[in-house]
Amino acid sequence: MKTVIQCIICCFLLLSCREGGRTAHIFGKPLRPHPRLLFVAEDAARLEVLKGAHPLLDRLRADLPVQAEKLLNLPLQTPRSEEMLNISREQVYRMITLSLAFRLTEDTRFAVKAEEELNHVCDFPDWHPEHYLDVAEMTAAVAIGYDWLYSILTPETKRKIVSSIKTKALDLVVEEYRTGDENSWAKRETNWNVVCNTGMVLGALAVADHYPDLCRHIVENAVKYVPNCVDHYAPDGVCYEGPAYWGYTNIYLSLLLKSLNDNFGNDFGLSILPGVEQAVLYYIHALSPSGKVFNFANSGDTSPDTNPIYFYFSRKFNQSEAAAYYRGILSEKLEKCESPRGFYFLSIPWFDPAPFTGNTVPKLNVYTGINDIVVFNGDRSLPGHIYLIAKTGDPDRAHQQLDVGTFIVETDSIRWSDDLGADYYSLPGFWEYKPGGRRWNYFRNTNFSHNTLAIDGKLQYSEGRGEIESYNLSERPEVVMNLSGVYKGQAESVRRKFLLSDDTQMIITDSVALRSASQRISWSMITAAQVECRGNTAVLSKDGKNFYLEIISPAGASFAAEKAKVATAEEKPLEGYTLISTTVSGKREQVIRVRMSKWK
Repeated sequence: MKTVIQCIICCFLLLSCREGGRTAHIFGKPLRPHPRLLFVAEDAARLEVLKGAHPLLDRLRADLPVQAEKLLNLPLQTPRSEEMLNISREQVYRMITLSLAFRLTEDTRFAVKAEEELNHVCDFPDWHPEHYLDVAEMTAAVAIGYDWLYSILTPETKRKIVSSIKTKALDLVVEEYRTGDENSWAKRETNWNVVCNTGMVLGALAVADHYPDLCRHIVENAVKYVPNCVDHYAPDGVCYEGPAYWGYTNIYLSLLLKSLNDNFGNDFGLSILPGVEQAVLYYIHALSPSGKVFNFANSGDTSPDTNPIYFYFSRKFNQSEAAAYYRGILSEKLEKCESPRGFYFLSIPWFDPAPFTGNTVPKLNVYTGINDIVVFNGDRSLPGHIYLIAKTGDPDRAHQQLDVGTFIVETDSIRWSDDLGADYYSLPGFWEYKPGGRRWNYFRNTNFSHNTLAIDGKLQYSEGRGEIESYNLSERPEVVMNLSGVYKGQAESVRRKFLLSDDTQMIITDSVALRSASQRISWSMITAAQVECRGNTAVLSKDGKNFYLEIISPAGASFAAEKAKVATAEEKPLEGYTLISTTVSGKREQVIRVRMSKWK
């Protein structure tokens, strides 16, 4: 697929980049007049047609100036290197909200405040290039403000912005593309790649009238290297860095695809990379009945992403389900009067009213990738129906934990097993992923805090990998995961089978061939529920509901419960969680089978 993209780029490069009168041409196409980023003339015309026809859109439009009013008296931000990323993100919100409020209301107060903000951040000595996400997001903010307010900004402000985008961002990029290795933000396989390259493309397009050659250079390199990250969406749309980085990566991918298509009539093949089209529907279909995400891989929140990714994907890929889902999210936020942040108000120009009538939830969805994800659903029309989502994984990839084989289970919209999410990123050695790395000193990152296995009290092997071995989609669907790779040196083989035995119960079977009969296997699950252990049964209680775990085999095994606690004083505090476990030994071939259900 990269070869196809490179061929597309080469075809465009055969066309010269030149100044034609006052209009620069890039890849043979004349630049759009401002505004050319994210909310162009065609969007404005479409938005006018939708006005008054959709109550939710009208509510968003009414809320926009209300929220913009709140920004008018906010103080300007003080530049601090250690806080620059948060400053940049706040600027994204301020620029979108103020600039869009001006465009839709023509209230010049919003433009005046936005121009003040733009002048202020452009006077910063730099945008903290040591941590290039800071530069990327600030460049995106300034580019949007410049582009959307172009008709009203003073000549002095325009000159300052053009100079700042070039010297504080774009000039740094040329050398990065030329000399940066695979760990460079421009070329790595993580969210940094998409976010930083997109920020640079937005900045380059904003000032392309002045620097068309530089713009072309940045665009051609960005679309060359973005696949290094996006290739990992293949084949089914899973973002291996977890749901928090799913949202972060995909909002910037949406900005990139829209900007390229609006200005060049195509996105250089990025949108046809395997898995891209499936990314949003995967995310929606993986949500639990309570609407929560499976917060693996340093994802610290179980609430869904609220950026307008869904509207872009819905219109780009004809996915009305995504639009309907996001309209529900927006309605809920407006009802709760929640404070908007980030790109929220892009929901107005990107609004998609496409109807969706709904479809049947399958009993099993299987998504493969670096992290294979399986989603089981009992019949949601039945009381006590069960939902379970589980993963394999590759622990030494970015943001991963030793969680191979872990799962989240819900009934009655109550989460009975949990993922503790992310710890402090500043912990010593937090990014050391190799076996023996200090990352594995911290409880949240270990298999001891996840709903999986430990052998002889040891960590999973971080250079190993789990994978789906087999699955079937029958009325009693099942998935077998081969976890042997992460128990290297501890067992000959480890397999975990999930069986949805009926709509209300799940049976998890762990088949382990140990190296000797004296070894111990610990099966564990972490929960925020109250727990009472009764021999081979554990009764979980929460919100007036119960959930039962029962050890079917081996005979004589019993559950124990203890308060979950962190391993070191440096870690994020942990309160309110209980670790349920059973430990078996005495046989080289062990089978642990646990039944889970709302019903005893």
